[in-house]
Amino acid sequence: MPMKRVLTSTAICLAALSLALLAAGCKEDSKPRITRMNVTPVCGVAPVSVVATAYASGGDESGSPLGGNNNLEMSWQFGDGGTGSTTVAYHTYTEPDEYDVIVTATDPAGETASATMPIVVLPDSLVVAVTTNFGDPVAGPIEVDTDDVVRFDASVYTCGVDYPTVPGDAVKLAFRWRMNDTAGRVFTEAQPGRQVTPEGDPGVRFTEPGEYDVEMTVTYPAWAVTRHRTIHLSVSTPD
Repeated sequence: MPMKRVLTSTAICLAALSLALLAAGCKEDSKPRITRMNVTPVCGVAPVSVVATAYASGGDESGSPLGGNNNLEMSWQFGDGGTGSTTVAYHTYTEPDEYDVIVTATDPAGETASATMPIVVLPDSLVVAVTTNFGDPVAGPIEVDTDDVVRFDASVYTCGVDYPTVPGDAVKLAFRWRMNDTAGRVFTEAQPGRQVTPEGDPGVRFTEPGEYDVEMTVTYPAWAVTRHRTIHLSVSTPD
């Protein structure tokens, strides 16, 4: 066989192999991709209206190995049963909860790509709870005696604040604890009564028997929001 024909045949085979490899690579590259996703706001007080935007590329438009980058179908799942079908979608959350917003791009070949973003919907602009080491004040009066050290703990949650899960968030808040006892004690730290015990644990001791309404006030200056909680203590002498 002439040398020229051998070279030509080899070149054709190499070209065919190159095209096959290129086709395989392009097929993989032609799958949809979510290039950017944004939901605003990601946190708010119910009802919360959000604007969701997503951008996608890729996608096999025709079934050809070279594919295409248009003709993608966009779909949204907002986590509460709400849906959307455009690049920009609008939705309103009416119930407080934590939701996952999911956007999916689908091409005509059935290939998909998805992205997820969490959303928090709050029942109040400042969610506050107070507990003690002698029980939950919501369940009824807290019964202690004059030898007991009462520890008061507050949890505060809102957009941008999650105390005490994030201890440093205490600096974003202003606390005020009024004991309403004969000494007129007032504390301005997150946990009232530092180093009451030899171990240095925070807490407050009530040395006189009686009924006390401890008032806790917490303010979130960034939103100019204040909430109040009252803990009723029934203090007796030790048996």
